[in-house]
Formats: sequence, structure tokens, C-alpha cells
Amino acid sequence: MKIEGYDEKGRGLGQIEILPNEIRQVVTPFTAQGDEVEATFVKREYGLKICQLDKVIQPGPDRVAAPCPHAGVCGGCLWQHLDYRAQLKEKERGVRELFAQLNLDDKIKPIIPADETLGYRNRMDYCVGWNSEIGLKEYGSWNRYVDIKECLLLKPGVKDILQIVRDLMKQFDLQPWDAKFHKGDIRYVVIRDGQNTQQRMINLVIQDASRINQEARQFLSDKLKPFCTTLLLGQLSKPTDLSLAESFETLLGNEWLEEKVNDITYQIHPNSFFQTNSAMAAHLQQVVLNELQDTKYKIQSLLDLYCGLGFFGIAAAKQQKKLEVHGYELDEEAIKLAGRNADLNGVKTQCHFFSGKAEDLSWKDVDAQAVIVDPPRSGLHPRVIKTLLDDSGHLHPSTIIYVSCNYHRLKDELPAFLQKYEIASIQPLDLFPQTPHIEVVVTMIKK
Repeated sequence: MKIEGYDEKGRGLGQIEILPNEIRQVVTPFTAQGDEVEATFVKREYGLKICQLDKVIQPGPDRVAAPCPHAGVCGGCLWQHLDYRAQLKEKERGVRELFAQLNLDDKIKPIIPADETLGYRNRMDYCVGWNSEIGLKEYGSWNRYVDIKECLLLKPGVKDILQIVRDLMKQFDLQPWDAKFHKGDIRYVVIRDGQNTQQRMINLVIQDASRINQEARQFLSDKLKPFCTTLLLGQLSKPTDLSLAESFETLLGNEWLEEKVNDITYQIHPNSFFQTNSAMAAHLQQVVLNELQDTKYKIQSLLDLYCGLGFFGIAAAKQQKKLEVHGYELDEEAIKLAGRNADLNGVKTQCHFFSGKAEDLSWKDVDAQAVIVDPPRSGLHPRVIKTLLDDSGHLHPSTIIYVSCNYHRLKDELPAFLQKYEIASIQPLDLFPQTPHIEVVVTMIKK
């Protein structure tokens, strides 16, 4: 078939004639627009035929040689075979096409490209497979693993770190994690980088800390010391497939990592969310701060929902010395560090951070003229949307800035806001090169 475009997940779209005059759409990952390919049908997904790429007969104009040896199999990057200009073009097309359905395409600003297209991530979670593979899951699979020898998404050193963990398992008879039967010892190797502080945190997520004896702990400390400033053993006893540990033991350094963005220092807990692209996080933060300043309404108080470690709220407080910030976040450890981060950056008296679910509405009586929402990929809870739009309470925001990592979900939520707000701007930013994902900032002004 010939690949004619992409679906919303970034997979190549083509058509085949399965019977005379009966055409079906076919999706094939790791293909590029214009490719002529041979592919094999593997499964159906919501009415679509999903194929596996077998051979590129004739490459399309946007296809390039992928720099990573694992490209085409690994689930970490779907678009390494695409020229970066083509990636940007497709991301911008997707945003424009979707928001045109709400007649908002005239509000979309040109996409802000990434500063770096490789080595840009500050966090990777490498899972341990049942055959002792350490790496990432194969694209589209939950139980097949790519044994990573090198990962180009992080700064150098990954190859050596993962090999040391393989050596640890072999030397001390530690078993890989079996995700089906929920047994084993080593579950994840989580690497976090402070790209602007030159710090690196390695967190080895294990099932049972008692299985790691003192000799094994010393082995890890000695071998990994040249590669990190912080080394943790994180214990996770639950059977769920997560890299978030329940408790931590520090073998080297502190139980946090420091990163700097726009000259603001953030201490990051090993479990806490932080924007995964430090360089582009600086652009994202500046976009949000500019939108806060450019609004026609005077803002004295800011509500920062899903505030994390205080990424936006602290920056806003530092920029506007009389601004009062109220931040809310589910992650208790993140809230503790948000308070510490406010202190570190000289805005402790301006910032007030609280832990709890956004949908519990403990923030509904905050008298704030502006609201920043930065929800997970699942978007805003319906109760959050209803309360933000409710005129009967204390909260009457003149400005809402929605930071979204899933603009398809955002598009579904905007009609409710459009009843009372006008869209001032829609700013896409490429925080995720080599993937179809993109960050979008939407600024809403009350009618």
C-alpha cells in the first residue's frame, strides 16, 4: 500500500482493496507519508486494520534514517524515521484540523519547535522484562520488551547504567519482574536528569528491599557513583505495573533532584511529575507567564490547579511580587517540595500550597482572578469544569490558562468553556520530538 497520511496516534494511514470495490483503511506504525510499503495484518482496533511494517519498497520524501538502533520496534519513539520539519508540519496540521471544528483555527499561533530533537528528556523509566531485558516495551505490546543497549532520548550514560543493573542481577541472583504472575525482584530503572544542574538521579525500583543485601547495595553504590549524584532503592510491593515506589532508601546523595528552569530552582521528588523536556519547559513557562501579563484584567491572585512542584505558580510569583498564589496538587510529596521550592526562590510568603484531589473542590472558594490548569492526559474532571464556570461561588476567574498534553481531550472540553469565555490564543509547543505528542497552551478570557 501507499501511506497517504497519519491517524491521531501518528501511525501511517493507507488503503487496501480487501474485496472488489471494497476499500478499507489500514494503519501501519513506523511509516511515513509517501512511503510505498509491504505490511502484514496483525489485529483489529476499533474497526481499523493494524499492520506491522515488513518492508519499505519506496521511501516517501520525509523518510530519514533513524539514528537509534532500536527504532521501528521500541515504544519510546514512533517518529525517528521522520524528518523533523515533517514532524512539526504534521503536529501543526493535527492541531489546526481539530480546533477548526470549533472555528478556532484563526487563534492558533505557529508551533514553537524543540531546541533539541535528541537527548532532550530528563526522565526515562526503563522496565525489567521477564527474560532480564532492561529497556522499554515493544510498540503496542504490554509483555514484550526491547533490551536497550543505548537510548538517545537521554543524555549519555544510559548504556553503562543499564548494564550495571544487569550485572547486579546476575551476580546476586536477583530475578527480573514477571508482570503476569507478579513475582520477581527488580522492576524498573528510573533515570532522572537535572539537565541545567548536571545532576542525575537513579532509582532502582524493587519488589522487596530485604532481597538486596548489604553486599549488593555496596556493589550498586560503587559501580553507579560515577554516573549519578543521587542513588535510591525504591520499594514497590503492589502488583501493579508502576515505577512509583512506596518507600525509598538513599544509597547516595539526597532523596531529591534539583533542576533549574529560567533561573528558578526546583527540587524534584523521585515520584513527582516534572515537565520531561527541561529546555522546552522554559519556553512553556514563558508562554504562560506572558499570557498572564498580557491579559486585559488586573490579576492579584492566581489559582494553580494540578500545580505539581509549583512549576508555574512560583515563576508567576517571582515575576509579580504582589501576586498571591494558591496551588493544589494530589501528590503530597510534590506539595511538600512546592513549599520548599517557594522558599528556595524567595517567594514563600506569596505562595500557599495544598494537597488534595482537584475534583474534591477544596479550592472553590479561592478568590482568584486567574487560573492555570495543567491536568494529566485524561484532562479535567467534570466537577472541576463545572466549578470553574459556576458564577454562584467566590471564584470568578477573568483568565483561564489551560496547559494540555492531550489536545484531543482539550478540544472536547472547550465547548463548555466557550459558553462564558473567548479564546485569546492557542499556542502549540513541541516538547516531545520523535513522537506525535505535543503541548498546547490555550488562553481564555471571560466574555
